[in-house]
Amino acid sequence: MSDKESKKTKKTKKRRRDGKSKFLSIGKYFLVLLFLVGQGYLAYAIVDKYYPDFYYSMNAKSPDDIGIYELDELVVNPANTNGKRFLMVEISLEVDDKANFIKLDNNKVRLKQEIMEALSAHTIPELVKVEERDELRQELIDLINSIIEVRSVRNLYFTKYVMQ
Repeated sequence: MSDKESKKTKKTKKRRRDGKSKFLSIGKYFLVLLFLVGQGYLAYAIVDKYYPDFYYSMNAKSPDDIGIYELDELVVNPANTNGKRFLMVEISLEVDDKANFIKLDNNKVRLKQEIMEALSAHTIPELVKVEERDELRQELIDLINSIIEVRSVRNLYFTKYVMQ
């Protein structure tokens, strides 16, 4: 093989390698773009299909349907206190539908027990911090909704919160 032929084969090999790498990099960008467009279309289709029903269900409640359900006062010993400290709370629940008061009444004993267990699992520093109270409030809302098997509790209010 002459020098000219070996140089030509080297050039064609370089071109092939360069051509492949350019194609692969462009192909990668195309696939990423295709993926993003597909995700956007899927999100649009889901929102377009379900948003009107969701919006209607969220705003269909009249102010007369919303009610406040009050639980009795609870006294709890926080974790790691050996009964030397206590938390006294009184809780009110904002409920989407007053018809769910029956479910709350039927499960009142279980609600009190589960709330007491959830509160007693927290330590004093967790219960004293105001920032932690929002997380505690959401935890209790989720707990209550799971007990009554309906997502009816919109908000939870601590009408009394005394740590001693």
